[in-house]
Amino acid sequence: MVRHGGTQTSSFGTPGRINHDSSKFYSSRLYDNFKHSEKISFTENPIPEGRLDKIYCTTSEIMNEIPDYSIHLMITSPPYNVTKEYDNNLSLKEYRELLKTVFKETYKKLVTGGRACVNIANLGRKPYIPIHSYIIEDMLEIGYLMRGEIIWNKASSASSSTAWGSWLSAKNPVLRDIHEYILIFSKDSFTREFNQKRNTIKKEEFL
Repeated sequence: MVRHGGTQTSSFGTPGRINHDSSKFYSSRLYDNFKHSEKISFTENPIPEGRLDKIYCTTSEIMNEIPDYSIHLMITSPPYNVTKEYDNNLSLKEYRELLKTVFKETYKKLVTGGRACVNIANLGRKPYIPIHSYIIEDMLEIGYLMRGEIIWNKASSASSSTAWGSWLSAKNPVLRDIHEYILIFSKDSFTREFNQKRNTIKKEEFL
């Protein structure tokens, strides 16, 4: 269905997007393996009053304190497994399995369309370990829908982005990361049901 008065996907791009109709793009062959039906039921369960506004000092691998289908947004920056005091010195396989266990449990707790945001950095140089790509792979395997990624530029508080290897020698330049990722996913749907809830966002915040 064409949206009259709005922009559409064109052969050479669109300078602006107003009430944009992107159906042509999403029906292209690029998306053959990403077909997703929005004809699903939206589920949301209330959290008992006695369990709100509390800090639970327990593992996120099992979150029985929280009802399934009750959380709208999860934000986490998991331990990076880099031999810090709070790490368990896991192998890459063990580390991924730990995160998958937590993210599977999180998936159960999110409402339909609920968001999960994961802040993570890649590690090492010999070789470079693209942790963020492994997390994307594992989240998609669990069933999450990927919404995008935010590049957190930390350059203002970081040192030089290049390590030359030896003093005043350019024989082995190595890049240093000055960014981290915030990966954004949702559960089952790219939208959420309104449920007659009151919006509290102000115009200035929205813009």
